[in-house]
Amino acid sequence: MDTQEVPPVQAHHGPADHEVWRHLYRQQLALVPSAAPAIYLEGLDLLDLPADHVPDLDKVNERVRAITGWTFVAVDGLVKGADFFDMLLNRRFPVTNQMRKPEEIRFAELPDLFHDLFGHGPFLAHPRTAKLYQEFGRIGVRCAARPDDLALLQSIMWTTLEAGLIRTPDGLRALGGAILSSADEIQQCLDPATPVESFDPEVVGLATFDILQLQNRYFVVEGLQEIESALAGLDTPAAEGDRS
Repeated sequence: MDTQEVPPVQAHHGPADHEVWRHLYRQQLALVPSAAPAIYLEGLDLLDLPADHVPDLDKVNERVRAITGWTFVAVDGLVKGADFFDMLLNRRFPVTNQMRKPEEIRFAELPDLFHDLFGHGPFLAHPRTAKLYQEFGRIGVRCAARPDDLALLQSIMWTTLEAGLIRTPDGLRALGGAILSSADEIQQCLDPATPVESFDPEVVGLATFDILQLQNRYFVVEGLQEIESALAGLDTPAAEGDRS
């Protein structure tokens, strides 16, 4: 897959895709003020996504590059493993060309363009979290030849930046892009009846997750520094093969 070019995205989307984007944008914009942390909402304002049509990546990239140096790269499928982390290291975030179907308005099994731009984009437009995403890339590239560590890194990312929660002065908020781009996931993860667990790299490293359905297990970080500490644990001399 060639991720070195940014193909025009707007031309790939017809009226049905634009209508899905409009519906999703209105739906999620009504939910995120009480579901997302302040850093996401600040990033969403900076990103300034259009409300009434699928964004033109060239225009979005003009804004985000000026703020944090990141670039959204249009791709036709999932970018996995070491290739994905290499992109993050170089401040390039893959954006799926496809839009979800109308019947997936509240939850989509696979990442789509809305998930990537609305769920993750605001974090990449905020300098604090943009740096964190790049750090995932740096550690991922370092772990590329260490399958166990790479798998742990992917679990850390899933339970934080994809489907994780963060504790704020206003209570629990969604940190994961998969949550913030899904009405059903927001409702489920923030339901007081839904059990949550404190984030622990050793626990998440042993857990299993089905990424194609609503999660039944959520982990909470007390702050972004917890994620940074977990990444540092994969960047120590012990991680280079000296573990006993």
